[in-house]
Amino acid sequence: MAFNRLLQLENGTGLGKVVVCSGLTVPAIIYPIVHGEPALTAQAFYYLDHLDSIAKVRFETEEDILSDEKIEFLIDNYLFEYSKKHPESRMSFKVLEGKFWQDDAHDHYLRADRGLTQVLVVDSLNDEAVHSIEAVDPEDRVDLQDWDIGRNYIKDCLYDYVNKITAVLEKKVMAIIMPSAGRDGYMGKMRVVKPELSLLNYESAMALTDISLSRISEHATSASVGWRGDYTLPVERIIATKFHNPVMLSHYFSGLHELNALKSFVGFYNVLEYYFEEAPRILGKDARTEKLQLECVVEFLVTDQEVSGFIWSLGVEENDFIKSDLPTSSGIKINKYDDTAGACKDLARWLYEIRCAVVHSKKTRKGLLTPTFEPYTAESQALKRVSPVIRWLAVKNIEKDGTLNSY
Repeated sequence: MAFNRLLQLENGTGLGKVVVCSGLTVPAIIYPIVHGEPALTAQAFYYLDHLDSIAKVRFETEEDILSDEKIEFLIDNYLFEYSKKHPESRMSFKVLEGKFWQDDAHDHYLRADRGLTQVLVVDSLNDEAVHSIEAVDPEDRVDLQDWDIGRNYIKDCLYDYVNKITAVLEKKVMAIIMPSAGRDGYMGKMRVVKPELSLLNYESAMALTDISLSRISEHATSASVGWRGDYTLPVERIIATKFHNPVMLSHYFSGLHELNALKSFVGFYNVLEYYFEEAPRILGKDARTEKLQLECVVEFLVTDQEVSGFIWSLGVEENDFIKSDLPTSSGIKINKYDDTAGACKDLARWLYEIRCAVVHSKKTRKGLLTPTFEPYTAESQALKRVSPVIRWLAVKNIEKDGTLNSY
């Protein structure tokens, strides 16, 4: 008997595909579903772009099941590889608000609608304790031998609603509209509703939960939704080759998760900070200050040519930003990145000065005004443009650690 574990992800809205992950202890798939077990809140249609995502891990036997900590570590490593391939992604396993819950198997009710609704469940065919069950209203036509009674009552009404809304999608009106200064005129038939292409009907949306790795062939480029395959999602494949340091991954996903540019910077900086003593030791250098330690980390990870090449690859606008003095909230600018005297050395200097302005809020130091970033200002939000650089180094650091250690 196989066991599936569904794991809620953060920032997975709009994924719109199935990501097949393999190469580590067990494979996993990442894909969108409708969260919250909708019952009273069920809809006739759902937009795929609005659905959040989950990770699903399948264990063939009970002995194969990993602990929660190992499953989280597994998914973190797969998501790390995904984030390298998709720099725009902020998807992580670091969930701040849980949407899943554990039902009481001994209760007469299960929860639905994100836990706000209770639906009656009575298995009269398999539960010997059930003596009888019948509807109070003789007009009810719901099959009471189907155990999910509360949800079945709702579905009985819902399908009529779904059919009527579906019919509206085909409705048209004949219109004659004269042109005006603000818009063109029109004469002819017009649809009353024009949905986008990512629209799923109720059955297809609910069937997303049933997507399984066992039903996706090795070379498949799409995955069918529902037993009839009425809808398909594209398949992307991610292959991981090793596990990485869990502490470094945790800091990395902290930086990836944050919309606040200051906190995001700190998360990625913490990944580099993890090697502040290790990098100088490996290089055989004496680095007694944080600035020198950061220089050693950058030198340990990349060459001058790699730094220059990466920054150039970011494009003209990003290069202009990085190679211009950086305004701060206190009015004191941080000197621009300049690779004239060495790309690694000045990149470390630039990131260290940004770090000091992010972490410290001192108005003055030794009587002089200091550069600082005030949260939620235009200056602090501009640090989003620094994120690709420090994130790149964070990835390099995690990968370098992976070549030196095994987890």
